[in-house]
Amino acid sequence: MPIPSLSQADQSHWGLFRQPFKDSPGVSVPAQSEEFLFASAEHLQARVWLETVLRNHVGIANLRAQPGAGATTWARQWIATHGLDDLPLEVTGSEATDFDRDLCQQWWAVARTNQARGIHTLCIVDGSPSASTIQWYRQSLKADPRRSPMTLLVIGPTKSSTISHSLHASTKSLAGCVQAALTHAGQFRPRLAESAAELIAEWASGNYRQLAFWTHLVLAWGAHCQCQKIDRRELHRFDQQLQRWTAQRTAEAA
Repeated sequence: MPIPSLSQADQSHWGLFRQPFKDSPGVSVPAQSEEFLFASAEHLQARVWLETVLRNHVGIANLRAQPGAGATTWARQWIATHGLDDLPLEVTGSEATDFDRDLCQQWWAVARTNQARGIHTLCIVDGSPSASTIQWYRQSLKADPRRSPMTLLVIGPTKSSTISHSLHASTKSLAGCVQAALTHAGQFRPRLAESAAELIAEWASGNYRQLAFWTHLVLAWGAHCQCQKIDRRELHRFDQQLQRWTAQRTAEAA
């Protein structure tokens, strides 16, 4: 689902100088300092879990994340880092569709070189890689009696039994994300009530992309209606209008 863009007039109405949300690039693109990256309590818990995995030089781990839970954005933050305190890291990432045995072998070779320099290697795969590639990697781990020079983090469903952690987005975190995104976009005076942010978060059903979609749709509607502030009551008006539009389009299509 594409995130609708706000017009310049919409942004001006709400005192914004940029879009609150943007489409996130793939996991292979490191995060940039000017980007809006929201660290929820769930993402911080996942970070603590991964730090433990890395410090113990675990060979393979799995982050089980629901689609839209923000795992890719979270992973991009890792790719932009250079280490954990006293643990130097080299981090790279790939989409599952690009992750094959050749790439895994390349990463493994780099990890072995890094190990001799005291650097641990974290390789992140976003999606479900092929079982044969994972099997080859597991065999490589068994063949090396030393602690693993590389941690392969698979983000997505996997049939292999391994150390895992579940990541989901709570309604509370999503509501906080809306307010933080508006502030980052330049809104110095709150124009979206907490109750409205909570309702938008409920509509998103644990999905940050859905959250962005509904937030931009509501802001565009509010600017069109010349609302000065959006509260829960205004959102009910928006919902009623949306239902009328939907019913009208259904009737026209029939």
